Amino acid sequence: MNGNTNMRTNQQVTEITGAPAQVWGNVLVPARGTILVKVTGDTLQGTTKTGLEKRETWIRIQNIDSVETLEAPIYALLGFGGFLAFSALGAFSNSSGLGLILLVAIALIVYAITNKRRYLAIYSHRNAIVIFMNKSPEVYQQFAMNVLALSRKLNTPSNTQTRQPQTQIQA
Repeated sequence: MNGNTNMRTNQQVTEITGAPAQVWGNVLVPARGTILVKVTGDTLQGTTKTGLEKRETWIRIQNIDSVETLEAPIYALLGFGGFLAFSALGAFSNSSGLGLILLVAIALIVYAITNKRRYLAIYSHRNAIVIFMNKSPEVYQQFAMNVLALSRKLNTPSNTQTRQPQTQIQA
């Protein structure tokens, strides 16, 4: 299986899919639907389909500032599990109901830590595309590296005008 993974990451990944992001306050959460992001010439095209909506986004690859990946626990479940655990410990008695609440709290905490949310964010001057990962993180990282390499290539001035012809010295 390692050979298959290495073959996949060495290829030019030019498109990725995942779940689109929805913003709640300052928190990104996965939305229902799909997002497809692909390199089309010198643009990055994002197609988001959620429910009855379809949104198309085009970003010039030259305008991409940065790309980031994030892996974090599900904080809402982590916080709720912590609240339940402290509540059950604070009122702990011989009641089997409180033991059950403590067990549920521990299960929520473990689930929130082991099932992390992962996303890739691509930032331009005025826009961002966020994709929650549903495949191996290596695929998304390879896509990000390809996009950044293309951005560098498109933003590098042509070397043909800057090169000086070398003169040969004859002795």
